Amino acid sequence: MSNQEQALKTHLGRVLRGLKPAASDDPGFAMTLGRPAHRFRIEPTRFPVPGICRIVLNLIGSPDLGRGEKLAWEHIFAVDGHPCSLAHQKFGLRLYVDSRSLPSEDEAEALHERVVVMLEKAQRYLERRYLRNFADDQIQQGKVTIRNQYHRLRGIYVYFRDGAEDAFAGRGRIKPDGEKGGRLIAPRETEGFYNAVAMVSAYFSLLEHTLVLLLPFLGFDPSKDSLKSFIGDRWGIKFKKIFELSSDSLAKSHFDALHRIAEEYRNTYGHGGFDKFGSTMLFHMEGVGALPAVLSDIRERPYFNFVPVGIDDFGRIKDVFDACDRWIEDVAAPLAMTWIKGGMDVYYDEQFRSEVALAMQSAEEFAAMLHYYGYLVDQAANMDW
Repeated sequence: MSNQEQALKTHLGRVLRGLKPAASDDPGFAMTLGRPAHRFRIEPTRFPVPGICRIVLNLIGSPDLGRGEKLAWEHIFAVDGHPCSLAHQKFGLRLYVDSRSLPSEDEAEALHERVVVMLEKAQRYLERRYLRNFADDQIQQGKVTIRNQYHRLRGIYVYFRDGAEDAFAGRGRIKPDGEKGGRLIAPRETEGFYNAVAMVSAYFSLLEHTLVLLLPFLGFDPSKDSLKSFIGDRWGIKFKKIFELSSDSLAKSHFDALHRIAEEYRNTYGHGGFDKFGSTMLFHMEGVGALPAVLSDIRERPYFNFVPVGIDDFGRIKDVFDACDRWIEDVAAPLAMTWIKGGMDVYYDEQFRSEVALAMQSAEEFAAMLHYYGYLVDQAANMDW
C-alpha cells in the first residue's frame, strides 16, 4: 500500500465516523428480494458522479456485491452497527437501512442523512487531494472518453439554418409592421441575417467537435500529441493537424472556403462586430468626412451591404458547408463518421485505437465493432447484465 493510499484511508476513517465495512457474507438489500429495509432516494446533485462514492467505499474495505438486475453495484456496510448499503440502480443512487435493526422511519431517515453528509465530505476530500491530479494524468495518457455531442450540435446548426431558410422565404417571425408603429425595412433579410450568423457560429462549433471525435480513427497518439491542447486549438489548427493540406488539394480547397466564411462572419460577429481588417473604423479627412479604414476594400466586407448577409450569401455559405460535410463523410473519414453519426462516444486509450485500426481494414469489420460497442452501451444504460 502506498503512503498516499494509507493517508487517504486514515483520513476517510475519521470522516466516516461510525461507518464500518459489513461482513462479506452480508446479502445486501438491492441484491436480495424481500429483505426488510428503509429505502431512500439520494438526489443526483449530491453525488453527480456516483463512481466517486464507490471509490470511497472501496478504500475503506466495504464489500461490493457486484452487478444485478438493474443494478450496477451495491456496497454493504454498517453504521453504528445498523446494516446498510449504497446501491447504484438504474434510476440513481439508493441508500438502504435494515428496518429490523432500526424500525423507526424517522431514525432511519436521520441515519440516511448522516451517511450522505459523511460521504459528501469524503467525496470533496478525495477529489481535492487525489482525483484531480489523477484525472490530469489519465488525460495526458489518452485514457479518456469524450461524450459524442454530434447530433446535439448539429441540431443547433440545423435549427438556425432552417430559421434562415424560413426568413428569406417570408415565413419568419419578424413582421413588416413594427411594434411601436411604422414599418420595418427589409424584415425578411434582417431575420435571415440574424439566423445565418447564428448558423455559421453553430456550424464551426459542430466542426470543431467533429474534428476532436475523429482523432482516434486517424492515427492519434497521446504520447506524441496532447488531446487537451488539441481541444483548445482554434478550428483551423485542428483542421490542419488532421488533414494534410500540403498534399491534399481537396482538403486545402475546403479549408480555404471555410476560412473565408470564418473570417467574414464567424470571427466578425463573434468579436463584437469587429473584424481584424478594421472595417468598422472610419478615419477623418477634413473637407471630405469619415472614410472606412479599409478604403475601397469595404466592398468585400459585410458592412458594405444594407443587410450583411443576403439570400445569395446564405446560399453560398450553405454550399460550402454541405460540400465540406460530404467530403468528410464520403472521402476523408467515412468509417469514422459512421461511428460519430451513430451517436457513439469516442475513446482515446490504446486498446480502442488498436481495435479501430484493425476494424477499419474493412467496412464489415468496422460495422461489427460498432454493433458490439453499441450493445455494450445499451447494456450499461439499461443495467441488463
